[in-house]
Parts: sequence; structure tokens; C-alpha cells
Amino acid sequence: MITLSGRTALVSGAGRGLGRAIATSLAQAGATVVAVSRSADELADFVSSVTADGGRAFGFPADLRQADDLDRLRDRVLAEVGEVDILVNNAGINIKRPVVPLPVDPGQTVGQPGSGPASVGMTDEEWDSILDTHVRGSLHLIRSFVPGMLAKRWGRVINIASSAVARTPNLVVSYQVAKGALTQLTRGLAKEWAPYGITVNTIAPGQFRTSMTKALHDSPEGQAWLMERIPMRRTGDERELGALAVHLASDLASFITGQTIYVDGGETL
Repeated sequence: MITLSGRTALVSGAGRGLGRAIATSLAQAGATVVAVSRSADELADFVSSVTADGGRAFGFPADLRQADDLDRLRDRVLAEVGEVDILVNNAGINIKRPVVPLPVDPGQTVGQPGSGPASVGMTDEEWDSILDTHVRGSLHLIRSFVPGMLAKRWGRVINIASSAVARTPNLVVSYQVAKGALTQLTRGLAKEWAPYGITVNTIAPGQFRTSMTKALHDSPEGQAWLMERIPMRRTGDERELGALAVHLASDLASFITGQTIYVDGGETL
């Protein structure tokens, strides 16, 4: 049994989906969890759930695309909770559009079932929003909380990417670029911080049912598409992802750093 008792973990995008599953697993392992999300209601529900289960959690609403929000988040967490030992950069968004409009026929499907029209290109604002959430927001959290880890010479940074970095799905180039940047950030920082007892790793989930992928998972066409792609012929269980995060956050993973671990049922093989 792995215990994270005495550790404090901050998880961005913890209000729902995979972020909430990871945050829940960390709390169940004994960590004090600082949950960050844009939705105060989702955070309140998460904190209530953890508390009812005997755990300890705090919710801090923040938009990672806003520098002022991030500064306020840093100041509040350090003042009200203390230094962070484990940082999970999970917050993310996805907008499925081509970089430029594609000359497709009416009704022609490009990408996975349920994707939006390929004839409408991505705007600069949409592109920036994706990069700001995944990359700039994560970098700001790293700058806010890793100095405390360096001072203690112990810390864990876990970046949540996607199996899309090892595949080439259509209409998600911006998402791939953002997640690819996170995986490279993992490698660079892992080497830079290795002498100081800090590990940096990436978890790259495959197909999990979340609010972002609900339409795909709930349609017959989507299920057929998924089963054709995944050798294990099933999608992931959120608890499997949470268990890996707990392991990477523990002392037992102190010799694992700079890695991207795919949790995808063999989809990227």
C-alpha cells in the first residue's frame, strides 16, 4: 500500500474527468489535495466528496489562461495550505478544427465520429486558448511551486499529455502541439532537476470516457471506431490512471524521471 501521508498535491483541472479521478486517488492515498478548476461548483463537490471519505482537500477556482488568476492562486495556496510537494498539470481543452479550412464535400467526415465541420478553420483566439491552457498555464504553476520543492530537494511533477502525441488524428493539430510541448517540457526539466530529488514524468492517456469525449463514447459509431483502434478492445478506467499517478508521486518512483507513460490499451503500438 502506497501512502502519500504528509504530502500536499496540487491538481489543475481537478473539477471533473481525469483530473478529478487523479485528485481523488491522491487523496485516497493520504495526500492533502489542492484542487484547481474554473468551476467553483465542481470544486465544492470534489472537496465535499473527499472530506466525506475522510480525506483532506481544498478547492481554489482559477483560470490558467489568466496571469492574474495564477498569481492569486499561488499566493492563496502558499498562505492557506503551504508548500506543494506534488504538482499535476492536467488542465486542458480541445477544439477540433483544422488549422485552415479544408475543401471537403458536404457531409464528408474528417477525423473521429462526431468531429465538427472541417470546412471551418481554427481562429487565432482558439489556438492561443489551447496553448495558454496546456503550456503557459502549466509553466506558470511550475514556476510558482517548484522553487519550494527545490528548497526541500524533494518533489514530483506529473504532466498529463495524451496518446495523441504518438498518433496523428485529424483536426487536433493544436491539441497535439500543446501536449507535445508538455512531453518535451517533461524531458528537459527532468534532467535539469534530477540532482535535486525532483522527478518529472508525463502520463499520456488514451481513450477514457470524460465530459470531453462523452459524445464519442456514447454513440454506436464512436464505439465501433474505438474498438477497432484499441487492441485490448476496451476503453480505460479512470482508477487505472489514478493508480499510476499515485505511484509516480510516491517514494517508490524516485528513480523514474523524464518518461512519457502511455495508458492506452495498446492503441499507440
